[in-house]
Parts: sequence; structure tokens; C-alpha cells
Amino acid sequence: MLSKFVVSRVVKTFVVALTIPLLSGCVVEQRLSWSPDGKKMAIVGADGLRVSLDSGIHLADPVDVDAQSVAWFPDSKRVALVTKANCENWAELEKSVDKEEVEAIKVGAAQMLKQLELCGGDFAVCRDALMKENFNATYVQPVLYYLRSTAQDNMQRLVGREWKDMKTMDAFVCISHIKVYEVDASGKLQLKQTLASTANTFESIKVSPSNEFICLVDKDKNLCLVQTTATAKGYRRIASKFAKQPDWDFNTDVIYGLHSVVRTDKKGSSEAQELVSVDVRKGGTLKRLSWAETTNGKVRSTVDGNLIFGSFVSVPASKKAKAQNADALSVLNLTSGKSKRVFVAAGGDRLESFEVSPDGKKISITNTNGAVKIVSLPGGTYKVVVPGVAKNERDVFTPVWKNNDEICYERLSTKDGSGQVALLSLSTNKSKDISLKWPAEAVRGLLNDPKKGSKLSFEDMIKDLEEHKRANLKS
Repeated sequence: MLSKFVVSRVVKTFVVALTIPLLSGCVVEQRLSWSPDGKKMAIVGADGLRVSLDSGIHLADPVDVDAQSVAWFPDSKRVALVTKANCENWAELEKSVDKEEVEAIKVGAAQMLKQLELCGGDFAVCRDALMKENFNATYVQPVLYYLRSTAQDNMQRLVGREWKDMKTMDAFVCISHIKVYEVDASGKLQLKQTLASTANTFESIKVSPSNEFICLVDKDKNLCLVQTTATAKGYRRIASKFAKQPDWDFNTDVIYGLHSVVRTDKKGSSEAQELVSVDVRKGGTLKRLSWAETTNGKVRSTVDGNLIFGSFVSVPASKKAKAQNADALSVLNLTSGKSKRVFVAAGGDRLESFEVSPDGKKISITNTNGAVKIVSLPGGTYKVVVPGVAKNERDVFTPVWKNNDEICYERLSTKDGSGQVALLSLSTNKSKDISLKWPAEAVRGLLNDPKKGSKLSFEDMIKDLEEHKRANLKS
């Protein structure tokens, strides 16, 4: 972290100004997904991507240890996978990422060197000049990485001692790959395509109903598009300021999502969210469907032509509490253009984790205490199908629909708060744990087990040894 180093205010101002778009938070990745036909499950664990063909009881051998997030193709025969790994040196990055991106990084590095030479140590002037030149801040870390590898002496001269102090910022860059795997009859995964390799990182992934496109949202909130044809290579950004979890129309290659804009009215200008559609076959133009007041970045499309998205509802003041806004879910009908609120969150409900059943008739919602609610549409009545464990409140993963009757959720123990992946049938009200025989590596990162804890990393081991040494010196 930068706080561990003595970085001058001017250099820090320069770096922060360039990296503001890169510092947005991450959403929890969808690491467990059922195929559209309900017959296969894909799970991303600490040791890679695995598939199950028997409702999650047994898992096939893993592939791609750098796997980050997964999405099924509508044909239920393939999965799209995003991987991310640290790069060891510039030569590796140059060899791995797409040529167009390598050139963009080199152009950015040349821009930075030029303006550093001209600014005479005034980094605010340098920053403003780079912004005026449309410096691509998406690649600021790879640019620093490249300059450290190829222009170390110049950067030391132009930046001074702070260049060494800020090395942590570009000690490594990540390379992401967007891949397509085919699942054979035994559950074995075969790599079919690598669609893109980039120094960018992605936070969500979805495959279009035609199987021809994949949409992703990157860390800078850019909506990105990849084609899956045999000759396709690379990706393109089609919109900026896009919320992290858009969805495809159920039948067409149209994306629905939330988009940030500046809204001006009689009271002045303010940032607002609009619910938009993006037809990728018609140039990717954004079309506003409705305004949306929400911090929930998820939109889900249903088979019957509705969009489900977050909203706010005003809760009036009472003797015990001030007036406030509560999170809610609303449904917009694409035919009529009318929307209505269908659910208002109670304490602990995580509406950013809602998911919709394949038939569009039910919404699953989880609570920090492990409870699962099922909201029926269109009326909005709900039922608690999994009771919570109040003393063990913590983050649990999104309930995922296997089919219209079964949901996969994290079952919390009433004793110690440890979790298991369970499958619940709504028609019989019976559930079964399916992760009992899973390898520990398969569930790490998916389940938050407070009893077992997470596996110690090498970095943490070094920190513990240093702390132990300091403690011995004090004693």
C-alpha cells in the first residue's frame, strides 16, 4: 500500500489523479453457476474451474488455476471463463496481451515521458497536460510497469526519489484472459478459444442468447463486448459509467443495465442512474428506458419481458428512527414501459444479491444471517424458505437457481457459523448438503468458514515471522 512509503504530495496527487477511474470497488464474483438446462454445475475454486454432472455431489478435476469468474453459454455445452494472473515482467506481458493493447501502453508511456520532461517537476501541470492529450488512464499501471522496465534512469531523473518509493504501485500488473471451454460427456473441460488477453480486469461476465457475444464490465465501469466467432480476437468498449452487473435480453442480443449520467433540472445538476438498453447489433447506442434511484448495480431480464432492478423507498420518521431510504426491488415491463415496486428490504436483506428463476416467476434473496427469501411475481409476496441464524451473521453468497424448483444456497450451521453448499427443493421443502465431499480448494473463496479460516498466504507467513521477531526483541 502507498501508506507504507513516504510519497511526496505532488507525486501522490499526480498518480491519484490518473488512477481515479481504476480504484472502484469490486462486486462478489459469481463463482458458482448452473447450466441453463439445469444438468451441470460450474464452480470456480482456489484451484481453478470444476464441473459437476450429478447435481453438485462430485466435481471433476480442475482446470485453469487462475480462474476468476464463469458463465454458461445458453447451449449448456460451453462456459466462458475470465482468468487473472500476475505478470512477472514486461517481456511476459508483451508476449501475452493483444498487440493493440501493447501499442496503447507504449503510446501512453511515450506521452508520460514527454510531459514529465516538459513539466519541470510540476506534476499538476504534467497531469493536466496528459488529460488534455487524452492519456488512457486504463493502462496507467502497465505504463508505469513498462517505464520501470525500459526507462528506469529517465524516470529516476524526472521523478526523483519518489520513483523508488512508489514502486509498490507497479510492482506487478495482471493479465486477464477471456476463454471458452467445452464440457464433454464426462465433465472434462477442453479449452476451445482464447478470445482476448489484456492488462485490464473484469468484474462480471454474461453470454448472449445467440451464443455469439459475451459482455463484461471492467474495473473502470466500462461495458465491454467480445465476439465468440472462430476468427474473433480482442474486445471493445461500447459504453462507460456502466454498473457492474448488466444482463442480456432473454431472446435477443440486447443488453440491459444501469448507466450513470449527469441529470439537470430546475434544482441544478446531479449524478443519476438510468436504466438503459444497448443493442449490440445496431451500433451499441444507449437507449434510456427509465430513471432509477438505486445503488444496486444489478439488473436481471426475465423470459416474460420484464426487467428487475434496484430502487429506493422512503420510510417516514418514527419515534425510534429518523426518516430514511430503504432498498427495494422494482419490475419494469418492457412492453408497457410501466414499473412497480415488488419488494422492500428488511434488516440484513442483501438486495444486490438477488437472482431470478429461469421462468421469471420468482426472486431469491439472501440475508446476512443466512436466511433465504423467495419473492413471487408479479404480486411481490414472499416466503422465508431457509431460516436465518442470527448469532452467525456474515456475508453469504447469492442463492443460485438450478431450475424453477431448486436453489443452491449457503447453509449456515447453528453452532459455529460454518457453511455448506446446499440444494433446496421448493416443492418438497427438503434440502441436502452437496459440498460435503468437495476438496477444500474447491470451496475456498466461495464459503466463508469462520471456524477453519482461510489458508495462510506466503505474504501473511512472512508478516507473521516479522511480527514474531519484533515480539522476541521486545521481550
